[in-house]
Amino acid sequence: MKLVKLSLQAFLMSCLVAGWGLVYVDRIQWGIRVAALMYIGIVLLGLCGLISTPLGLYVLLGFIISVKLASAVTAAVLARRYTGPLNVPRKRVHVLYVGVLVVITLVLLSVLRAPLLGFNTYFVPTASMAPTVSIGDYIVSDLRAGPPKVGDIVVYRWNGTEAIKRVAGVAGDTLEIVNGELIHNGENLGLFHAQADRVKGPESLTLAPVKVAPGHVYLLGDNRHNSNDSRFMGQVAVEDVVGKVTGIWSSKDRTRIGTTFP
Repeated sequence: MKLVKLSLQAFLMSCLVAGWGLVYVDRIQWGIRVAALMYIGIVLLGLCGLISTPLGLYVLLGFIISVKLASAVTAAVLARRYTGPLNVPRKRVHVLYVGVLVVITLVLLSVLRAPLLGFNTYFVPTASMAPTVSIGDYIVSDLRAGPPKVGDIVVYRWNGTEAIKRVAGVAGDTLEIVNGELIHNGENLGLFHAQADRVKGPESLTLAPVKVAPGHVYLLGDNRHNSNDSRFMGQVAVEDVVGKVTGIWSSKDRTRIGTTFP
């Protein structure tokens, strides 16, 4: 019997786009159900707040891979058994199917990312938070973490870009740095997550008393001697804080993979 559908092609199509290989073997409804299962699962994981940590991100990736792999194997088996015409379904069905899923994916990752998924990932290109977060780390942030708190590592917008720093003070707090140690509302917090060898130079050792303005936060980098933070750029509006960094989900340094932050 001559095979008119290629098993490998069906497998690869489902690996690329959820359920696409099933459409290829004329199981359009099956393909739609697989895609629906994957997207509903992703949204439910996001709504439950399970994606915004390294572990949650691994669970999400595992779920997506499992759904795609299961549908790919099924599509490959059906392709081997397929005996119908080669040109079914038509190309426009494939274009429509893939196009709709691409649009859904783009909407989820842009417009609906915060309310439905609640997470974002970033690559760290600078050393301003080293060694806590270093160059080459891939971090994940919680977009629904609520108001920033002292000690949080946050993602914020500044001059059209996004960067990360640690919250040293919130509205109403009085801050001062004496001999490199942070004085927060009269309480000595020591080097405040910075290492001693990274606290040097006049800007790191001394800060005149400053009060955090309403609706703002005061940010410091853990790499105090090499950080463009609120000492230089000023206080950051809370509305420009876009998320709380929860951990490192990937890194060129394997020992850092899976690191979480409180």
